[in-house]
Order: sequence, then structure tokens, then C-alpha cells
Amino acid sequence: MNVGVLEKALNEFIAKNTEDLIYPVKDKQEEPRAVKVVSGFLPPNTAIDEIPAIAIRFSNGEDATETRFLNFDLYFAIYDKDPFKGYEGLVLLIERVINRIAEEKYIGEYFIFEDVAQYEIEDEQPYPFWIGNARVKFSAPKPSFVGHREGGYFG
Repeated sequence: MNVGVLEKALNEFIAKNTEDLIYPVKDKQEEPRAVKVVSGFLPPNTAIDEIPAIAIRFSNGEDATETRFLNFDLYFAIYDKDPFKGYEGLVLLIERVINRIAEEKYIGEYFIFEDVAQYEIEDEQPYPFWIGNARVKFSAPKPSFVGHREGGYFG
């Protein structure tokens, strides 16, 4: 399953490439920490406790003759009471992730970044939380079922 394999590889890649970026947390008793990278959604009941975080979600895909294209959405969330530092920290995080993906080009064993990335920061922010998102596009070999008829379900 290409989607699951790429999502796991992207999760590991982003975690490794952002581990040196340390952000404040809402709970004053906790020390600032690196972002937590999760697949899917932040848990709704504890999302505030998970921030700083990046959530990775499969968005959609498309098939060409020999290639499968997969689009993933990345959701970034950090916390900072200082509006300038919050904005600056969010921009740094988004740029770091997009730049490292573009520099590496290959994620996992066979997923290729298609040099297509869109990212944005909404005008309205849930201060003191800062959120942004990005969409990245990858290509992968398309699984083939040619030749699997004999002796199988269709044989």
C-alpha cells in the first residue's frame, strides 16, 4: 500500500529534520520541546497538549499509466504568546519541512517529490496558537496486477 508506506516514511523524515527546532508549550511546567509528528489527526481531546505538532494526512491521489501521484497535507501548529516569535517560528517550521523535502527529493525507498508544494498561513490565527498548512505531491510506481490471473481468483 503506497499511501501507508509513504505516510510512515514522511513522518520519520519530518521528525528527523525538525528535531532541533524547539518550541514553547502551553503548560508552563513543561520545558520547550521539538514538534511531535503524527499521522492523521491530533487527538481532539488532547490536541492542545500535543502542540507543537505536525499532522500528516493523505489527501488524494491520481493514476497515470505507470505512475501513481499522491498528495499529502501537512498541518503545522505551535504555541507562543509572543506574536512575532509565534509567526516567525511557524514560518521557520513550514519552510524547514518544505525545503528539506525538496532538497532530499526521495522519501522512503521509492517516492519522488514532484517539486509541487503549496503552503499557507491563514490570516486568522487562534492566538496564542499559530497554525499553517502545506500540500506536497509525490510520485510512486503504480502497482500492476498484469499476469496475476492464472491460478488466482480469476483462474
